[in-house]
Amino acid sequence: MSLPNVLHTCRRTLGVSLACAVLLGGCSGEKPPVRLGYLGGLTGRTADLGTGGRNGIQIAIDEVNSAGGINGRKIELVLKDDSNDPEKAKQLVQALIDAKVDAILGPMTSNVAAAVSPIVTEAKILMVGGSVTTNDLTGKDDLFFRTISASTVHAATMAEYLYTQRNVRKVNAAVNLSNKAYSESWILNFERAFSQLGGQVQRQVTYASSADTNFAELTKALLDGQPDAVILVTNAVDAALFANQVRLLRGKALMVTSEWAGTGKLTELGGSNVEGYIVPQYLDPQSSSPEFLAFRELYRQRFQQDVGFPAVVAFNAAQAVIKGLREKMPGESLKQAVLRLRRFPGLQGDVVFDDTGDVQSRTYLTEIRNGQYFLVR
Repeated sequence: MSLPNVLHTCRRTLGVSLACAVLLGGCSGEKPPVRLGYLGGLTGRTADLGTGGRNGIQIAIDEVNSAGGINGRKIELVLKDDSNDPEKAKQLVQALIDAKVDAILGPMTSNVAAAVSPIVTEAKILMVGGSVTTNDLTGKDDLFFRTISASTVHAATMAEYLYTQRNVRKVNAAVNLSNKAYSESWILNFERAFSQLGGQVQRQVTYASSADTNFAELTKALLDGQPDAVILVTNAVDAALFANQVRLLRGKALMVTSEWAGTGKLTELGGSNVEGYIVPQYLDPQSSSPEFLAFRELYRQRFQQDVGFPAVVAFNAAQAVIKGLREKMPGESLKQAVLRLRRFPGLQGDVVFDDTGDVQSRTYLTEIRNGQYFLVR
């Protein structure tokens, strides 16, 4: 159909208003959508973070769209799979900026966040991260915000628990450099807090996760020197592979992970080999918050799995961005709106941004029992 004929049809009937909107970019009067970008690892070893984050964001968006959108504008989510690759992520973020998205949610790993933060800051596009805790981004006046505390808080909580509650004095650690901005920050903060208490990190075994990683040799090195505890600063897939080797070698050390591994993938792949593991979390799995319980039930129904921290922190990030866009005043940037509003309701308590877009959040320590995470502190 030619353009004149389309115009004539638009004037004569409302029955084809949708076609008019598509062909003419809105002759029906429908408002253009709000476009939110999402950057996360949807494939590879960190896909549990990326897909969980995407799922949480989608629930937030669907909830808003079913109520009419943001000031009458529906939200459209533009997905980008960074594969936990900083160089790829830089290109994808630029593509989102070129597509003129209103804001970007994600990423879910610290090394990607550190790589793309300068890009969004230069472009003046607000990015609100998911499970990003590297100290490299703390206290910066930039366009990267996050909804959980930096590694300093989480690592220190684990150090204090192991020393005072589990009588741990000597620790060996596996440090996955595939997410270097996170893993190095975490173990550095743990070692600082643990040594101040009187403990010692006697060995760090570093590696970069790949299909060729020799987990048998790494595990032997981790168990050498009879440590009281072994800490796995790595993703859930690798933590489960370490657990298999520890069982084969009949290791006696208390097994611990960082928050990175604390998803459903760890219990799924690790099975009985991860029973008794101490796992810090960004959420309370036994929370009785009505908001969390409702979200959990919806998540289970929609995705046929239990909710984990990636979905919760990403949902909270989406809520902050959506409220900021809804209540942004004329002439105000989204960053200015979010800082003016400051406090946003989360699934397990409010998210309160400071002047640089950082927050303070609690670390929940859990133990795996019968394939489930149970709160121990």
